[in-house]
Amino acid sequence: MSTGVAALLGSIIGGNTPAIAASDNNPRTYAGDYQGGSLPIGTFIAFQYASFAHADAFVDPTGRALPDSHANTWVEFTRLTYFAEVADHPFVIEADLPFATLTDVNIPGTNNRVAGGLVDPVFHMTYFFISDAKVQRWFGVSNFLWLPLGRSFDDRSAVNVSTPGQLTDTPQFGYTEGLGKISPSLNGLFFDLIANASFHGNGSSPLEVVNPPGAPFPGVLRYDALTQRPSYDVKAFLRYNPSTFLFAAFGIEKSWGGEQIGTNGRFVVAGLPVAIPQPDMSLGRDDFLRGHFQFQIPLAQDFTIAGDVFHDFQATGGFRENIGVEVRLAKFFFPPSRAN
Repeated sequence: MSTGVAALLGSIIGGNTPAIAASDNNPRTYAGDYQGGSLPIGTFIAFQYASFAHADAFVDPTGRALPDSHANTWVEFTRLTYFAEVADHPFVIEADLPFATLTDVNIPGTNNRVAGGLVDPVFHMTYFFISDAKVQRWFGVSNFLWLPLGRSFDDRSAVNVSTPGQLTDTPQFGYTEGLGKISPSLNGLFFDLIANASFHGNGSSPLEVVNPPGAPFPGVLRYDALTQRPSYDVKAFLRYNPSTFLFAAFGIEKSWGGEQIGTNGRFVVAGLPVAIPQPDMSLGRDDFLRGHFQFQIPLAQDFTIAGDVFHDFQATGGFRENIGVEVRLAKFFFPPSRAN
């Protein structure tokens, strides 16, 4: 979800004036999630996620790490999940309510202010074309709709956890294959592949800077609109799942695209009826290579705790998260057994 903060950054009138807005592109799908297609129809799950990530640098869109830049990102959200059935196939309906903020923020050339709070809520559905526990193969197609209902975007804050009023649609597929059929020595091993593309609507008023660095006169720099190109993300995991709800997995994730472009820019000189038009500006993008270690432990037949430890090997156009940890709690409400 848009709890991963993407960047709006550019060189403005000779000086660096970064501003950061959320980019809705991260559904936070775990290894093994699509294997859930075999859960009984009528199952309801309440998830609670909480995460912390420390960024050791802010990297601009050209790949330059700003000196002494850093931040801590805090995220928590609730996800509600219900398993229904359509045409004899599992059909999963879900909704997320996320919140986020950042602390210990330092981005040179900005006021370091943070507009934290409610992030864009998400509504999503998954249809399973294949859900075969006997063959150990699952294939589902999801669609995530990010609604621009998060906290009001503050174009004078250096960091925003919400988008500037963007509606985003993210189709995703998940594929899981059990490897035990290849050789008995591989029993309990699974391969998970998750891929998505995010298509972003236009945003409004993404940036306003009073007396930007490098400006020849006092004044206000404004960009009235934001466009964003599609974002793409692929994750692959090798997972050991020896028993129900118990697993450990290693994975790699690559995200790219999502270039954000400020349009209709102008610099208004203070005290004068003078507005200097500014060219469209590339402000940032979603670009990182991230490693994951994930695990899940059942604490009871209907309650699990899972975790994700991650590290960015490379990032461009945003914060490089040197280390991050997420915890996920899940409470399952299973339906009564069906009569034969």
